[in-house]
Amino acid sequence: MKDISTGKINKTSAAIVVILLTVAAVCMLFYANISVPFMMDDIWYSTNLATGNTLSGLGDVIESQVWHYLNWGGRSITHAFLQLSLMCGERGADVINTVLTIVLVMEMSHLSDAGFLKKRSSRKLFLYSLMFGLLIACCPNLRMSMLWQAGCANYVYSSVWILAFYIVYIRAMDQGTKDLPLSEVFMVPLGFITGWSTENMGPSACAVAALITFMMYKKGNAKGRRLVWMLEGVITSLAGSAICILAPGNSVRSMDSVDDLALTFPERLLQMLKGIGDYLFPALVILVFSIILYKMTVKDRIPAFVLYLLLGALLSYGAMIMSPHYPDRAAFGTCVLIEAASGALMVRALSDEKENRFEAVTIVMLLSASAVLLYVLV
Repeated sequence: MKDISTGKINKTSAAIVVILLTVAAVCMLFYANISVPFMMDDIWYSTNLATGNTLSGLGDVIESQVWHYLNWGGRSITHAFLQLSLMCGERGADVINTVLTIVLVMEMSHLSDAGFLKKRSSRKLFLYSLMFGLLIACCPNLRMSMLWQAGCANYVYSSVWILAFYIVYIRAMDQGTKDLPLSEVFMVPLGFITGWSTENMGPSACAVAALITFMMYKKGNAKGRRLVWMLEGVITSLAGSAICILAPGNSVRSMDSVDDLALTFPERLLQMLKGIGDYLFPALVILVFSIILYKMTVKDRIPAFVLYLLLGALLSYGAMIMSPHYPDRAAFGTCVLIEAASGALMVRALSDEKENRFEAVTIVMLLSASAVLLYVLV
């Protein structure tokens, strides 16, 4: 794989190694999904929550989520997708989980690229693989966030449409691109489902979208049709967030968390600070590494869209101080945004194809991800 005359990694050999490692990692991810059966909340959500009978169709899902919204929590859309996946059976759910994880990786790659690589397809391959490695290696709790069915639906599934929301706004920041067809139409359901996702990621995405819209409008870059759909996304995501957070079921459920509700503000703040070390540490190490690398090689200001991604991560993390409990899996979306921002800096810092450093970093991340997957499987 190494060219003896130059001491550099041969590009073709590196590409083959990356492809093989990525395929192996995806296969291990699928097998890891198989190794974790339906359990805990999965068993409950496999029934009509209102009647206790086994789910038999879409009508049961709708009836369940009406009951859920009134009696247990506001994530009705997310849990509707969970129930639909549970109705597909364990193997069907495993396939859906793996496919949506790959979709999420592609979205992370698209965010990180932001048009930088353009037609350099070979480099895009390495970026896809790098993002897959980062997602697995830096996941706060792989088993409960990506393999447990309820966790996968809550965090992987919801991250897919939340990142789609981010992509539309980040894309609009590039004045050289045209608006997507029917933006005014699809931004309404996309914004709504983004807000009505999780209590921290939905509102933070809405806030970032609002800031991007304001800044672009202030500079005269958001007007006419573009301003219409950008405002639609902000308003509908705000509405979705309000519906999710203000659900009657949230107050009912809080009665089961009396001990956590008794925590004082300083105690919650300490809980959040502890979470940085316990949940976000690997992703933050990669972020610091990528910032240093970017500043040493590019020697330019960090791109604005990267700052927006990091703002989204900060807001989604900070929002958890309002929650009586901060489980590690709740940091999944925050880590995804940090990883996308880190990938954006790394691909720009290591863009010199003569050096082959990007290939080396990608291989290291894939090996790290494979080690994490093997640890879960063993």
